[in-house]
Amino acid sequence: MPASLLDLKRKIASVNQTGQITKAMQMVSAAKLSKTQNLDQGFVLFDQTMRQTLSHLMSDRIIRHLRKENISFNQENLANLDYADVFNLGIVADLIQPRKEVKNVGYLVIGGDRGLVGSYNSTIIKNMMQVFEQNQKQNIKVLAVGSVPAQFFKKRNLNVVYEYSGISDVPTFNEIRPIVSTIVKMYLDGVIDELYVCHTHFVNTLSSKFQIEKMLPIADLSIDNNEERADRAQLEFMIKPDLDTVLKKLLPQFARTMIYGMILDAKTAEHASSMTAMSSASDNAGDIVSDLTTQLNRARQAQITTEITEIIGGANALN
Repeated sequence: MPASLLDLKRKIASVNQTGQITKAMQMVSAAKLSKTQNLDQGFVLFDQTMRQTLSHLMSDRIIRHLRKENISFNQENLANLDYADVFNLGIVADLIQPRKEVKNVGYLVIGGDRGLVGSYNSTIIKNMMQVFEQNQKQNIKVLAVGSVPAQFFKKRNLNVVYEYSGISDVPTFNEIRPIVSTIVKMYLDGVIDELYVCHTHFVNTLSSKFQIEKMLPIADLSIDNNEERADRAQLEFMIKPDLDTVLKKLLPQFARTMIYGMILDAKTAEHASSMTAMSSASDNAGDIVSDLTTQLNRARQAQITTEITEIIGGANALN
């Protein structure tokens, strides 16, 4: 058998093996995606309920304080509100109180630890470099979750103050507790004055988008100015032992779960990207095998034609 035919057969066998591997990886990513997607959907419901509860509880106290001080209700007055005058929260009040002077801005970048996930990591890195370039005047501190972005930023001599790698494919809250505890502590200790979380948001299995959310101080709680609702707040919630004690527990928990939710969302997007990449790789392998098979058949036909021609030529020579 000519060497070209042997080479084509070897290539077909090699590509078939690669296709089987990528197909298996696609199925594994799909299974992981299903698990994280279910967890993510459950977290979204929890997050909405937690936000509504905190907003409702805080609205009552804030509106009563504004009435007492004869301060009109508007966004400017809310932004300038000193929460220490409204709540007895101690250091926990820092989680909702904007700093008067923002010296250090932290960016928590959530990426991956491995390749074969399509453009997942490259998209995060590309968008973050644009963010850093646009905010050169800020004293930026990078907190990287995932070895790929951490290594990239360190090679670019960015100020990486915290890094964590090795998060499991289906993360649990207990697993990432050290991450969220460290980050919240860094904020409360003044290492960073504002914290933005940067990650890939999962939209669907074929689509995701880069997203930046301000996490600390917690500024997206909706303060309701509905007087009737505010007056009924204490009737709708049974609070024991008191509101301040409850908020001291809920606010740090809310901050921790926000980080967990974003890591979970990012993992879901990573699995979706991996599944799509492996699906494309499997399709490409199939196309290559099809092309190589066509070449092999043509080579066989050419070989057979040559052999027939030689036989006919030899028979004619004998005549």
